[in-house]
Amino acid sequence: MRFILILYFLLPFASVASEDTPDPVATTLKYCLSGSGNYYPYYTHDADKPGILPEIVKAILTTANIQGENLELPAKRTIQYLNSEQIDFDILSPSWLTDEEKRNPKFVFSAPIMDIKEFVVTQQKTPKGPLLRGQQVGTVRGYYYHDDMLFERLDFSSERELLQALKMGRVDRIIIGDLPARYWGEKLGIDFELNAEHSSGSLHLRLLAKHRALLPKLNAAIQVLRDSGRVAEIEQSYVTNLHSLPHDPH
Repeated sequence: MRFILILYFLLPFASVASEDTPDPVATTLKYCLSGSGNYYPYYTHDADKPGILPEIVKAILTTANIQGENLELPAKRTIQYLNSEQIDFDILSPSWLTDEEKRNPKFVFSAPIMDIKEFVVTQQKTPKGPLLRGQQVGTVRGYYYHDDMLFERLDFSSERELLQALKMGRVDRIIIGDLPARYWGEKLGIDFELNAEHSSGSLHLRLLAKHRALLPKLNAAIQVLRDSGRVAEIEQSYVTNLHSLPHDPH
């Protein structure tokens, strides 16, 4: 009878502990990794080679023993889905955000995953005058730009459309990552110049703050994957074969 009573008194405490500490195995984090739809090689929409970020995120969640679900949602609405908590995290560089956005208490950031750079890209001839301030600049609809209060955004649907607009002279400067620029420049036969670095930083998971208890496991998994060279291996597998990645002809 004594053992039954002990068990009886322990059960409420066990229940409280389970409520306060999320079980990573029982938690399914929803996310949407699609970028603009043309953010090669970070996303490719190919089942066999889905892109750098889908592979890395899957590796992080697997290593952390946390369930994940990649939802097929319109890419341009990812930010809205995160704010409305329809998804639990996205992946971005804080260097893309304003100081106010970085301090948003709704989110917490993981440890850095991998480096990323974006550039102001022009055609071969460098534009005269200010590179961004007061200029019309090609950007991707729905993307963050930390300094877009300085210039007039001309939004396009994707990185592919940015390069096409540059070639056709619809805009004479665009902001784009170096790898997407290389990929689409080669695919579309467009010459360009990486005129100036626009941002440089590391990609992080931006997680809803209500899941902050999962950060230690996520950060530990990121560290394991970085230290083992797995993150670099995934990235390099795409960079090396950038020219051969599949693409949507439309």
